[in-house]
Amino acid sequence: MPENLSLEKAVGRLLVGRLPGKTLDVQFKQLLESGTAGGICIFKDNVEDLKQLAGLVSEIGKASAFNPIICVDQEGGAVQRFDDVLTPLPSLMALAATGNEKHVETAAVVNGRQLRTLGVNCVLSPVIDVASNPLNPIIGTRAFSSDPKIVTKYARAMLEAFMQEGVVPVVKHYPGHGDTGQDSHSELAVIDRPQKSVEELELAPFKNCAQLAPALLAGHVWLTAYEERALPATLSKKLMQDVLRKELGFDGLVFTDDMMMKAVSGHYGLSESALLAIEAGCDVILLCCSADELKNAHQFIVEAVRSGRLKEERIREACDRVDKLFPETAKLNSEPESRVSQLSNWLADDLARIFAIYRDSICLLKGDMPVVDEKPLTVVYPKHPRYPLALAQFLKERLVLAGIKPSIEELSYSVNPDQDEIKTLVAKSEGKNVALVTFRAGLNKGQEVLADHLEKAASAFFGVAADIPYDCDAVSDAASYICTFDPSNMAMEQLAIMLVHGEKAKGACPVALETQKKQNEIRA
Repeated sequence: MPENLSLEKAVGRLLVGRLPGKTLDVQFKQLLESGTAGGICIFKDNVEDLKQLAGLVSEIGKASAFNPIICVDQEGGAVQRFDDVLTPLPSLMALAATGNEKHVETAAVVNGRQLRTLGVNCVLSPVIDVASNPLNPIIGTRAFSSDPKIVTKYARAMLEAFMQEGVVPVVKHYPGHGDTGQDSHSELAVIDRPQKSVEELELAPFKNCAQLAPALLAGHVWLTAYEERALPATLSKKLMQDVLRKELGFDGLVFTDDMMMKAVSGHYGLSESALLAIEAGCDVILLCCSADELKNAHQFIVEAVRSGRLKEERIREACDRVDKLFPETAKLNSEPESRVSQLSNWLADDLARIFAIYRDSICLLKGDMPVVDEKPLTVVYPKHPRYPLALAQFLKERLVLAGIKPSIEELSYSVNPDQDEIKTLVAKSEGKNVALVTFRAGLNKGQEVLADHLEKAASAFFGVAADIPYDCDAVSDAASYICTFDPSNMAMEQLAIMLVHGEKAKGACPVALETQKKQNEIRA
């Protein structure tokens, strides 16, 4: 970076904020223009439609004193911000369930090409956590697998595809969030296992991707084997410098996870947390906060350098890493109208390419693949706040297309039903053919009880795990249980096609269910 860049702008280059709405408001525009902020992370609540989104990205670029970091959590599955305006993407676990590296590459190419055309130059993906805890509240199907070798294989394929499309991928959440029982949005996540075990499981994919990944995101995870006191990796010099830089050999750009998360801000305050993260060795600080809070954090860090608490060399080192990946020569210049037109031409074909992947991802966890025909069927599904889980609707549509008059009843239930609701549902399902859709039953124990009771009450029964595959543990081995690894409409529609046409499930579960069941029992 230029040596004549002021300290204020050098610090600002490292701070990435979050907009409060669907426009670039006056306060954030001023922060970008002055170099107090170096970029924006875009979220779902910043998006209205494709034209608006392209215009917003263009405004961010034009207002910025630098080539800004414009990033997004566009992982696929449960975490994607643009699925209403761009092509929805399968979860990483659904991709791994296909067993096909080409499918992983296709998803990343579609994602990366669309983002880069839109003007987004950084994707906070892929997740390379190892899904080793069935009761993890935050990772689940965001991870590829419970096997670090499988995680590494598909992560590398995705990284190469993203970079081919000209978008900077950021692997996450170092040092590994897959075995935690906590959500770092609300509390400090903890992994309390011996160092050798952590090296073989959590750290393995990061080590194996260290030479390929251009950037990495550090999570607010405390490894007790490395830090005696409750200190997240984002604030740990030992984990950021000794382990990540020296032992794992990673020399790329390091992002923090959002510093507004209670795991850090609740203990240290936002400005102090941001400073501690830079001291520890993080380069880019995600501050998904108000404009005033970002401005205060910026001033706090500047003053820390001037007082001698933080070395200016650390700021310059971080800026050099940012400039290497986001050089001025790569700043977006094209107008949003042309980018919207190009994206619109791709969307239908890209959707078809992604929809085909689901056919290979759906997996039969136990029993035989059921067939849905003219016989009456009761579909019991959770009223999830984000996903319609409209299996019944798609079954009806596919039966009609097959020339069969649908005879399908729908019963909805609370995500975590109580005893009274379970009793009512079981009474309504007594002696009927039942399809039960579940969503993270292990974390919503009422679903496990409901599954057990419905299997016993129904004349015929099969289950559909719409997210993590461990839901099948709630029923006997005699029952059939299917997993989509993804609760989206595309997954439900593809499953409906398979059930109506009697197709076999092609997917293979990428987590070791027997191992997970034992771990689940131990943790419980």
